[in-house]
Amino acid sequence: MGFLWKFGCTQNNIYCIFSHFPPIQTGMFLKNLRNCYQILIDIEMPSHQIENVFSSHPLVLGSCSLKKVDSLLRTLNTGKKRLCKTILEDPHVLKKWVLGKRVEPFPTTGEIKKSKDMKIKFLLSLGFLENGGEMEVLKSLRGKGLELQERFDCLVNAGLDPKDVSTMIKGYPNILNQTKEVIEEKIDFLVNILGYPLCSLVSFPSYIAFNTQRTKLRVFMYNWLKDQGRVDPNLALKTIVASSEKSFVSRYVNQHPGGHDVWEDLKKGIQLQ
Repeated sequence: MGFLWKFGCTQNNIYCIFSHFPPIQTGMFLKNLRNCYQILIDIEMPSHQIENVFSSHPLVLGSCSLKKVDSLLRTLNTGKKRLCKTILEDPHVLKKWVLGKRVEPFPTTGEIKKSKDMKIKFLLSLGFLENGGEMEVLKSLRGKGLELQERFDCLVNAGLDPKDVSTMIKGYPNILNQTKEVIEEKIDFLVNILGYPLCSLVSFPSYIAFNTQRTKLRVFMYNWLKDQGRVDPNLALKTIVASSEKSFVSRYVNQHPGGHDVWEDLKKGIQLQ
């Protein structure tokens, strides 16, 4: 993993990679990393930006067997500058350009404007102000206007009040960056596996953006501590999930003599699933 150290990955980054290692051989993972590096060099991405991409998204880079640069530029119908900008805005886009997958060309200027207009129309329907700073959220929203509406409808169809969903999006618009399928999966997990009411999302909309493994580990550990009588039995889901791991371990796990062992056992079990 010396290749990752070179790009500023910390020990925690490396640990996270092993904790969530994709279902591919290590050799292929490293080959993908090197190939991604060469591609970023070939499209003339500045070295400091390459370092940022590698340190923030190593799992994405190692999981993607990408097409060659010439093929990408030709199929996407774009230039190196726009390709750089697209990757920097959202490195997950690389997943769309792997070998064996059909690559859709970038939208034209007219299509981009149409998509932006649809996003604005959607946000206005939620009560966002067009002339205020609220429209800055456009820069962080991924997907077409129709896709954003579909994700909104997904939350409503699950049983949430449209007004509550609008409030959730205003408070944490990034929940709309999750696909409809991911939103459905996380709602199912929240309600049917963890046993929380759907209305928990209203006060904690960012739950949608958290990794399911993280949520499962925190809640299962909390439930064990609750059974042992070592924690407040009425902690909010946000308190359990959103705090840093260091804070959670210090404040809750360490309150029981056997807490650390249970924590590690749960962590190993969840990682193997």
